[in-house]
Amino acid sequence: MTKLVGIVAKTQSKEALATARRTFRVITDSGLTPVPEAELSRTAKLAGGRPLNRMKVDLLITLGGDGTVLKAIQEMPNPQTPILAVNLGRRGYLTEIEPEDLEKSFTKWLKQDFQMEAQWCVAVSQNDRRIGNCLNEALLLPTVPDKMLNVDVSQGGRRIIKARADGFMVATPTGSTAHSFSAGGPVLETSLDVFAVTLIAPLQPVKSIVVPADKKIRVSLDKPGPTATLVMDGNPMKEIRHGQPLEMRKSSVSARFVRFGDTFLQRGLRRLASERENV
Repeated sequence: MTKLVGIVAKTQSKEALATARRTFRVITDSGLTPVPEAELSRTAKLAGGRPLNRMKVDLLITLGGDGTVLKAIQEMPNPQTPILAVNLGRRGYLTEIEPEDLEKSFTKWLKQDFQMEAQWCVAVSQNDRRIGNCLNEALLLPTVPDKMLNVDVSQGGRRIIKARADGFMVATPTGSTAHSFSAGGPVLETSLDVFAVTLIAPLQPVKSIVVPADKKIRVSLDKPGPTATLVMDGNPMKEIRHGQPLEMRKSSVSARFVRFGDTFLQRGLRRLASERENV
């Protein structure tokens, strides 16, 4: 059966477009069928374009940074599709290879000389209605600038914390190196079955708490205080009002990444150290 290989790229980037054309040729030369995302197909003039939400492929190659990877995870129809992430961004915590390694890495994938790394998501719901899944974090931010949220957070019917803060998030181990870390949360090893519950600039001295992921987290907004915008992996989703609690739990959905060596934690710590050296 013909293998289909999807290509998603940051179309505003000339480097990403050039790499997409190169990726298209690599796939074609290997005897497989490239399937570029529809906008990429139009912009880079590549045949066979298909919307990302209809892209049923055997492998998805992302060309960009973490944002490109997260967009792919949110929109692709089969969350089990393996992702080979090429780093064309600044941080690239979720990415695996640099552009110069594309041909070599694709050959390794063809020969099945790789490891598959699964990273679970957090599922967000309200009144038992699913809102969606996110790989990094579910974040609440005030809808009114310069106003602090009043959050009441519980798990398993017991309060974890009640606090005033500039924001609130529940991060997975994968997302612990992203916004949660910037706000003072810990870096978590991805094999851990835990969440990082992190407050942004809280009035209280506690910034982050690690809790087990086997029970739902419930967060509600108290008055006085503004309503909040729910942001999932960087995408604003909806307004959360007072008396409209959210539930967050470990999702049955996991993102799957093609890896060739280091674990996510090893790569993340190395890239964090590199950022500090470049400051």
